[in-house]
Amino acid sequence: MNVLCFAGSTRAESLNKKVLKLAEAELQRLGVTVDSFDLTDASVPVFLDDLVQAGKIPQPVLDLKERVRKADAVLICTPEYNYSVPGPLKNLLDWLSRPPKDNPFKGKLTAQMGVTGGMGGTLQAQNALRHVLGVALFAWVLPGPAYTWAKVMDKLDPSGAFKEAADQKQLADFIERLVGELKKG
Repeated sequence: MNVLCFAGSTRAESLNKKVLKLAEAELQRLGVTVDSFDLTDASVPVFLDDLVQAGKIPQPVLDLKERVRKADAVLICTPEYNYSVPGPLKNLLDWLSRPPKDNPFKGKLTAQMGVTGGMGGTLQAQNALRHVLGVALFAWVLPGPAYTWAKVMDKLDPSGAFKEAADQKQLADFIERLVGELKKG
């Protein structure tokens, strides 16, 4: 099994990137191959449908489309910006879904995570992302709730690991649910 993982944040010290690393370690512990994508490094330009119509899709987008196709599932860990997903993440999803006949998410298992230093727990971003993935991109969104945490910085030690075993177990349970769904096929 192969899972493509990426964060919706472009910040170097993103809490979502830190927790995504913990999720990737859980996937690897279960024998899953992890393909990590960094949205910051990709330098994806602003979506322009004129480029799509002209057949000039940027190479980073074409490369990522192929990685999505090869993956058995996609795991996205996103912060919440203004009660929705960050612009760079939405921009990337717009690129990946065009042209519609070349949408690599159709039927693809996707899972969502999100953490925040504040109180919201990224719930609004998860709802928005679920809608985009499931309705617009025709992805198969992991049944059940997304993995979300509020005030996550209180739960991580300086190395980025969870301080409490119960918090690590909650993440492990979410990842096991994702792998279980993959095994169902």
